[in-house]
Amino acid sequence: MASNKKEAILDAALDLFVERGISAATTREIARQAGTAEGNLYRHFESKDALARHLFGECAGRFRKQLIEAASSAGDPAGKIRALVRAMFAFAVKDPRAFAFILLTHHTEFATGPIRNPQPLPKDIFCEAIRSGIEAKAFRPIDPNLATSWIVGMTQRAITFAETGRIELRSEEIVRETTEAALKLLASQ
Repeated sequence: MASNKKEAILDAALDLFVERGISAATTREIARQAGTAEGNLYRHFESKDALARHLFGECAGRFRKQLIEAASSAGDPAGKIRALVRAMFAFAVKDPRAFAFILLTHHTEFATGPIRNPQPLPKDIFCEAIRSGIEAKAFRPIDPNLATSWIVGMTQRAITFAETGRIELRSEEIVRETTEAALKLLASQ
């Protein structure tokens, strides 16, 4: 029963954090939406920040797993970038709340501070693919973090614009165009 309560708390917190932000959501609201007493929240998490950090780790972990699987299924550097951009779009469709929470928190201490999970962040998978492409001379010499910021930022905005109807292309066209733009950013001159 305890894990069911914990899952209900995590589910409610994710909803409220995405809807209202971490600071605006209260532990009382989280507990109420989870159908439990506020004290149960503190049985599983020492604070609201600990709960948010745990959620970030879980969401980033699911995203990281999808990216690793995508990158490992591709052979050459361009194929890895294609697979990673597609995986990012797929994750946003498959797990929109987790994707929204990552977007909400990726620039905060939850992403930049110490995380208990020693696994790389999702951005590190992009960096490694870019780094290996540079070493193979398939991509131009560029700082992998800078190139990752361009590609991930561009992909995030394309996803957001598509979700809000600001892009009138079919989803497959959006993915293809975004992928090709990412590869143009990396192209060897």
